[in-house]
Order: sequence, then C-alpha cells, then structure tokens
Amino acid sequence: MNDQNHVFITGGNKGLGRHIALKFAREGSHVFINYNSDDEKARETKEMIEEEGGNITLLKADIGNTKQLKEMLGRLPAIDIFIHNAVYAKTAKVESIEDNDWEKSMAVNVTPLVKISRHLFYSMKEKQFGRIFAISSIGSTRAIPGYMNVGVAKAAEEAVIRYMAAEWGPYGITANVVSPGAMDTEAFRAVFQDKADLRLEQAAKRTPAKRIISFDEVADVIYHYSHPAFSMATGQNIRMDGGAHLLS
Repeated sequence: MNDQNHVFITGGNKGLGRHIALKFAREGSHVFINYNSDDEKARETKEMIEEEGGNITLLKADIGNTKQLKEMLGRLPAIDIFIHNAVYAKTAKVESIEDNDWEKSMAVNVTPLVKISRHLFYSMKEKQFGRIFAISSIGSTRAIPGYMNVGVAKAAEEAVIRYMAAEWGPYGITANVVSPGAMDTEAFRAVFQDKADLRLEQAAKRTPAKRIISFDEVADVIYHYSHPAFSMATGQNIRMDGGAHLLS
C-alpha cells in the first residue's frame, strides 16, 4: 500500500476510531481525525500518534450539523481511505424514541456517510483508487430490544454502502461494511448503561472463541481490506463476531 495514503476517520479520537487511526499512522499514512466534543481524548490521540512519528490532523466538527459538516469538508484534502465510525447511540423502544433523537441518529449515522463519500468521490475517481468503510452492528439485521434508533441507522448505512460499491466499482473504489461483535465502547455503554457489563459477558459466552473482539483486530482488518490487492472485495459485510452469528 502507498505509505502516503490520506485516511479520514469520523469519531476517530477514542475507542475503535483511535485504534484505527493508530494502525494507519504506524503504517505511514497521514490520518485525519474528525471528532465532535471530547478535546482531551483528541489531544491524547494526537500525542500518541506524534510520539510514534506519525502524521495526524484533527478536525473538530459536529458532522450531524449541516453547516459544520460542510466547513469541515472544505478543510479536507484528497482522501484515499474513508472510515465512517462516528455514531449517535442514544436509543429507546419504538414507542418511546424522541423525535430529536431519531433525527439526530439519521443526521450523524447515515447522512455524513453519503455526503462525505460524495465529496471524496471525485478525487478517488481521478486516482482510480478509493476505500470506503462503514462500521455497523448486528442490530442492523436483528431486532434487539431498545436498540431501534441505532439498528435502523446501521441498516441504512449498509444499504448506502451497497449502492456505492455497485456504482463506483468502475473507478477503482470499493465500499464495505465492517460489523464487529460486541465491543466495550462508549456507544455500547451508552445504549445498555448499567447492563453493559452483563451484555458483554453474555456476548463473549455466545461466541465460539468465548471472548469479545478487540479494537486492534477490527483496525487490522480494515487496514488489510484497504490494500490494492483487495480491489475485488466490495459490497461486503465483513462480520467480525467470532462466529457468534452462526450460533444464534
């Protein structure tokens, strides 16, 4: 892979996004990290990457805000690899979801995937190379109680990825979904709150490996699928749940 790749990650200042950024930076890419509000975590990530000699640019913006998203896109250079990792995780049962939370979920989880990818398309087309990833979850295909607001948005993300894979394939652009199993993320804890530890324990027991997946494992897979050798792997949902979906 070209070690001068520009990689853009939404929600890249902590958790899974941070580990993806670290992986690409360690391999020589310049990483551009979007984040919304946690300046301290963003600074930590920047320091971690720079201490290892990596290149990083922070882009603070609420991508669910149309004006801020547009301004951020104006600061982005040509990007080779885009990972949409940001998530709005506030959810509830169908009958109790608030209008604002529903609209915010679509505005953060789905719309930026379309608008950012569309913005990056032209430079990717010119280079005849591009990699686009969306992070999804099992809730996109299964009705997990109380998870509707995230699950529906993730299903929409997966549909968007399929269309991009089909329409942009002739230009050397691939688009894939990565669906990790349960991970100990802030988003996971925001959804399940005081039941998060129990949920993680149950998820590990349902997995043949008897453990949950690590951030680094997900980052490694995204890195490898970004390689030119994976140019025919597109429109896929790459499940990384240790085979849990086979047993339930």
